[in-house]
Amino acid sequence: MKEKWGLRMAAWAVSAVMCAMPVRAQETRIEREGGTAMEELRSLMTAALTAARQQDEAKLKEIAREMMIPNYEAWFKTTFGEEQGTKFAAGYRRNLDREERSLPRLLGMMAKKEGELLVIDVRDPQVPGDNRCGKALVDTAKNDTAFYLVTLEQVQSDGTKGSIRAGHFTIVEGAYRRLDCLDLGLATGLGHALVGPLRVGGNVQAARIINRVQPVYPKEAREERISGTVRLHVIVGKDGTIEQIEVVSGHPLLQQAAADAVRKWRYQPTLLNGEPVEVDTTIDIIFTLTIQRTPNP
Repeated sequence: MKEKWGLRMAAWAVSAVMCAMPVRAQETRIEREGGTAMEELRSLMTAALTAARQQDEAKLKEIAREMMIPNYEAWFKTTFGEEQGTKFAAGYRRNLDREERSLPRLLGMMAKKEGELLVIDVRDPQVPGDNRCGKALVDTAKNDTAFYLVTLEQVQSDGTKGSIRAGHFTIVEGAYRRLDCLDLGLATGLGHALVGPLRVGGNVQAARIINRVQPVYPKEAREERISGTVRLHVIVGKDGTIEQIEVVSGHPLLQQAAADAVRKWRYQPTLLNGEPVEVDTTIDIIFTLTIQRTPNP
């Protein structure tokens, strides 16, 4: 007997990741005291991206597994104290299986992009000003544990800039392990305003949009049933086009789709004293999964 109705997962996104030409990532070197540790992490990331480009799934999965934190409950409590460490460990535990599956896909996505692979000590003055997750890790730690931010910095064909964050890393039991801000509850909003462009709230700027492109829900995220919000920090040019995009927070598998769509948005020019000005604002892109009933034949 045939069933009259079936359930089909349909993915819909309210709003969108960063476009880039599919060529291999390049490396950049940040010279500073203690650079040896960062060079080791850069070598690890380069090996992961190489495995992804060569479609060596076994090697990629092996590297991803090695980035998981062993004995994580004890490590979180030792590093962040009993109370905060327990909270971090609970969040890490809830998403452990998902992260092990999604990390190889994130690395595969990064390997297809052109850009500079940056490894930055979070304590370094040149760390991005909106990296509140990194700052929170350093401020919350009860010891001198070092944390590193890994990003792929991109310059698009139209001259606009963007970045993909691979996450934060630290050394646990002699190897580099990855920390995801979302898992730890540290993916917070933008904490600064740039000097130059006019700072405008996201809701206010949204009223000025004249062309909004909807994002495409990533296939990998849909299969993993991943949803959530991607927050983008953008600079809108004097002509209303998007000049710069940076991911502030959001699941790695959703980030690229968010920026790809927003890059095509256009706003009415913002005037200050009768003159067009650049605008510094944030955009939240919400990805949701819904269940849609469809009749079976």
